Amino acid sequence: MPHPDYTKAAAFISAENVRTLLMDLVDIASPTGSEIGVAQYLVARMRKSGMDTDLPLVDASRPNAVGHRRGRGDGLNLLFTGHMDTSYSGQEEHLRDAGAGFQPKAVYGDGWVWGLGSNNMKSGLASALIAIEAIAQAGLELAGDISFGGVVGEIEKTAIEEFQGVEYSGYGIGTRHLATHGVTADFALLAEPTGLRVSVANMGCIWLRITVGGTVAHSAHTNRPNVVNAIAVMHELQIDIARWAKDYQAAHLFMGERPNVTVAAIRGGAPWRLSRNPYECSLYLDIRTVPGQTVESVKRDLRKVLRGFADTKGIEEPKLHVYVSDPPVLLDDKLPVIEALGAAQQQVTGQRPPSIIRRPGADAVHLTAYGVPCVAFGPGGRMHPDARNATSMHAFGEHVLVEDCVTAAKIYLAMALDLCSRKAP
Repeated sequence: MPHPDYTKAAAFISAENVRTLLMDLVDIASPTGSEIGVAQYLVARMRKSGMDTDLPLVDASRPNAVGHRRGRGDGLNLLFTGHMDTSYSGQEEHLRDAGAGFQPKAVYGDGWVWGLGSNNMKSGLASALIAIEAIAQAGLELAGDISFGGVVGEIEKTAIEEFQGVEYSGYGIGTRHLATHGVTADFALLAEPTGLRVSVANMGCIWLRITVGGTVAHSAHTNRPNVVNAIAVMHELQIDIARWAKDYQAAHLFMGERPNVTVAAIRGGAPWRLSRNPYECSLYLDIRTVPGQTVESVKRDLRKVLRGFADTKGIEEPKLHVYVSDPPVLLDDKLPVIEALGAAQQQVTGQRPPSIIRRPGADAVHLTAYGVPCVAFGPGGRMHPDARNATSMHAFGEHVLVEDCVTAAKIYLAMALDLCSRKAP
């Protein structure tokens, strides 16, 4: 049954106020490491709606944006959360002339907002905050608390080798800080772009480096039989890894999705000194995983490939170094947060599409690991009709349909009213 005060609160949700908030957020540049402007904006806005707020520092000049609307204290508590950092800065050379969807400047037209972060995931942040503001404007008191956490450093990136500094500090740093510094709840909703589909599972991710060695020699002498070119060795090893990757994908299936392996980077030799033989070459793999898999099982699987290659070539086993290990997550469909979300979507839209597993990394894993079951559900993900041939927004530019943000805000509202009206066990 819909909450008796839903209609009263929903009257405060409009396309205009959702669009205005979203465009304000997009207009504040917030690449990883420079999220403070968005954090300050969100906290100022939450204060206006009467929420208790905080700007806890995760790193120098990198605060999370935290707010609480307190309930009576005897009900289930809900946390709405999402990241403030954007996938790019817009200043990358290959993006400067790529179009409006790659710049931190909101552009509105025909019901769509374009701009860096509009899809991932300022659309979700705006929809969630509008839902909380609607509850405040309606003057509703609930049994449980509703919290909001805008976090830094979610984008899939991490510091390695010479790539150091806050601009590389992502992969959940803000959410882990949130969960270990008192911002908890019985349940959480991550407003990541899911195309308004309930995501009860998320793929995990492993980033690793495989390194082979060669001979230190002058390039003029590489015709000698005892000189080993590390790049040439890696070229041969890639054949074995590609075969393994194909088998890996075929061997795993979860909720209709198969995890994949991407050769994401390769480094070897010195471009500034081609007169030297490549004495080292490294291959970098992004490996997606599904529930039931572990990092250790994948490592053992790959080690077999590396040992087999070494035995065949009569060389040392290539070195394997793991530097990101983000596990997959799976939630029980019967959790109150998923039941409430499904019921809210049915109430607002008249349907509840089947649940999905998300492929990109997401902070739901960190909250769930710290005892706050986190479901992902957000308005982004719908592609503009003109993007017929584009494979993703990373190729076409970020955009979101305002109508989807309004729908998400109403679903968040209905869900919060339901869940936070329930007495805690």
